[in-house]
Amino acid sequence: MSPRSPKPVLLALAVAAGALLLFDWAVRQDWPERAGWRTKPMAPAKPAAARPARKLDAKAPLPNGKTLAEAWGDFMQGGAPKLTLAQLNDYADSCGRDAQSLIVAARLSFDIDFLKEAALLYPENPLVQLEVALSPSASPEDRRAALEAFKVVSPDNALGDYLSAHLSFSEGKYAEAANGLLASLDHGTLADFSEQIMAGTEQAYLSAGQDPQTAQLAAMTGLTRPTLVPLREVSRHIDGLKDEFIKAEDFDAAHPTVLVGIDLGQKIQSQAPYLVDQLVGMSIERSFLVQLDPLTTTGANGQTAADRLAELDAKRSDIRDTTAAFAEVSIKMDSATSKEYFLRMRRDGELSAMKWALGK
Repeated sequence: MSPRSPKPVLLALAVAAGALLLFDWAVRQDWPERAGWRTKPMAPAKPAAARPARKLDAKAPLPNGKTLAEAWGDFMQGGAPKLTLAQLNDYADSCGRDAQSLIVAARLSFDIDFLKEAALLYPENPLVQLEVALSPSASPEDRRAALEAFKVVSPDNALGDYLSAHLSFSEGKYAEAANGLLASLDHGTLADFSEQIMAGTEQAYLSAGQDPQTAQLAAMTGLTRPTLVPLREVSRHIDGLKDEFIKAEDFDAAHPTVLVGIDLGQKIQSQAPYLVDQLVGMSIERSFLVQLDPLTTTGANGQTAADRLAELDAKRSDIRDTTAAFAEVSIKMDSATSKEYFLRMRRDGELSAMKWALGK
């Protein structure tokens, strides 16, 4: 296969997309089904930066005497403590009912009214538009409108392109899906605002009187990643496109399509400090790299597919060894160490924070 830019291939796909097969897929839904609803049309405005929740003072730490590992085990088994609607409304009020606090309240309560309020008050906020686009309680028309608004207020974020392609694939609109994949190549970032959600969730628990360690653990265990499922689905659709090109013996088109899949995997790895992003992105990238000739150049630095596969395998081994060792060390972590661990995790990434803890 001769290397060819993915863009001409995707442009051609947009013209001849009707000949492609329809792919079956199912997406997990974390929100209960509700009646359809519409959001206020987005007023023309410059993108507004999401306002951080105001820092709240926690009450005295709960004297449960548990280690970080024991508390984590309790949360993993029984879930994080539940906050009442009254507690969540108090938290949102303390933050001026800004976009971030309303989205956090919606996620923690599964009450769609918080999201509706955010959609009406902050149509220019990318976090709000993304949340509407991901909500199964919104109609397909509202999800599509929210995605288009999200791309306006977060123009350099490839996530909007991938989610738009995902929705188009689900509707059998392959030309539109191809346009989304084409646009993603020009956007080097991918962000789902999980850091804002985690920070806001921690503040919600502090506002309700939880101790700092419990609030941190609750924010981690309760963090859902609703974008990862559609991104995985997009990778499967890209692989399906590649298969169609191969069936048509259009190998010059199949090769660039593989490169689009590699780009998706790499963007997922770069979007957040959590290991789940690293592992999902690595898995997607690897699934496309193994389809290339080992000597194929896949990066601007001249790295070959074989070199990159070796790099990914080494990273996966490093993650496995580090997490296994950290599981033992975490049992002995005191409150001060665990606090520093969370700070480093958000600043430097989960793997780096684990290695810091191991080096103490």
